[in-house]
Amino acid sequence: MMDNFSLFENRIYRQYHAWSKMLCMKSVMSKPAPNDGKLYCSPRHDHFMGCWNYTEAGTRAFLPCPDIPGFAPDHSAYFDCLRNGSWYVHPTTGKEYSNYLGCRNFQNVLTDIGKNFAHVYVSVVGFCVSLIFLICSLVIFFKFRQLRCDRITVHKNLFVSYIITAFCFVIYLSVVSFGDGVLMENPVWCQVLHVITQYAVVSNFSWMFCEGLCLHTLMMHTFISGNSLIIVCLIIGWCVPLVLTGIYAGLRATLTDNTKFCWLSESSLQWIMFAPVVFSMLINIIFVINIMRLLVTKLRQMPEAAQTRKAVRATGILIPLLGLQFLVFIKRPNDKDSTLYDVYTYAVAIVVSLQGSFVSVIYCFCNHEVVTLLKRRWHQHRAMFRGKHARTQSSTNSSTTYTFIDYVSNQPCLDKTSRC
Repeated sequence: MMDNFSLFENRIYRQYHAWSKMLCMKSVMSKPAPNDGKLYCSPRHDHFMGCWNYTEAGTRAFLPCPDIPGFAPDHSAYFDCLRNGSWYVHPTTGKEYSNYLGCRNFQNVLTDIGKNFAHVYVSVVGFCVSLIFLICSLVIFFKFRQLRCDRITVHKNLFVSYIITAFCFVIYLSVVSFGDGVLMENPVWCQVLHVITQYAVVSNFSWMFCEGLCLHTLMMHTFISGNSLIIVCLIIGWCVPLVLTGIYAGLRATLTDNTKFCWLSESSLQWIMFAPVVFSMLINIIFVINIMRLLVTKLRQMPEAAQTRKAVRATGILIPLLGLQFLVFIKRPNDKDSTLYDVYTYAVAIVVSLQGSFVSVIYCFCNHEVVTLLKRRWHQHRAMFRGKHARTQSSTNSSTTYTFIDYVSNQPCLDKTSRC
């Protein structure tokens, strides 16, 4: 039954309920009834923190569903005021009954919780896998002096942003989903964690934009200074997101309705951060189109089949680097009970959480220069332990080169002043 539902037994929920009842007493229940000669039902405050005003007899009152876990705030609950001026009484319980079935019945609440936990499990596992790949990639990039160049510097910063994002999401999802009473208690540290997570996400997309900017600038302006471009990327990648997130946090902190439940609910203020992100992705699309145009121009001397194959390969390499696959997930299905919504939720969880591992595999572990250096180091260790000198093949003697891949993945880092 309703009164036995564990939500009402939660200590934090009871505190919120008492606070809500106090507000209802002050704003509605303490006021006199309308003096127009009509019969009205008296104000009520129910178990779901619904504050029902004076309602004319023989009518139905409506309220938005409460903004609590498992409920849909965009739906409505109702309370029937009978012709005799009393509220509807449930025949089974014998108590006044405001109907919240249109928000979420208890079975749907439990189903939503199960779905959300499954979604969280997928995200946490995916982020942990990405963390492993990304940390290994950074160790490789910092280990070999041959990989110290501006192009790898941009990759390093992108990978660091992925690591920060993954780390923040793992903590945030774990705390919010599995922490006992954290959502209801809404501590300051949980709100701060939300803000840090948002900063990490915006910074991550900013570095995706920097990757596109660096590559496009390299192909368009061969002799541009790499140092100046790196400075611009550092400002865009780390400083601009800090400003955007600071503005968002400052404005949201001033709005009481937007600061509940660890700021887990969506807010229109998030567009302060996400509008520039969407704009940067649109610019990356322009970069890709122009890069592909230049690539096709360079490949015209090759057979048509080879041109198509290499163009498709280049596009496939650029999509995860620049985060263009996220454009597919901009529009979320509205019906949370539909199969399409479940597919969308799991697809987003998989793509977002494994994005870092995709990029690290393509731009580190599949990088011809990295593979050559790792093989060389492996042969050196084998030779050292066996007391023999193994012959290693220099990456400069490789007989297979591709114009676009040279720019994106296999361009050698000769020294610290090499460009992107």
